[in-house]
Amino acid sequence: MDAHLRILRKLEKAGNDGIVASELIPDRVAREFVLKYLANKGLITRRRRFRGERVFITPKGLNLLKSEGNGIS
Repeated sequence: MDAHLRILRKLEKAGNDGIVASELIPDRVAREFVLKYLANKGLITRRRRFRGERVFITPKGLNLLKSEGNGIS
């Protein structure tokens, strides 16, 4: 779960710009596995643009970070 929280913290810092998925998790297989898990839990949203994909944190993800005491705000 620590790795998932680290990913959410990076997304929180990126704000409305999000992060390119391949920069967030370089390994393609691991990226698909982890991002699918986080998206199914409602913690992130994934948006395809051209050939790439950007990842954004959701309000539910922000609430999880705040409850863990690791949020920016």
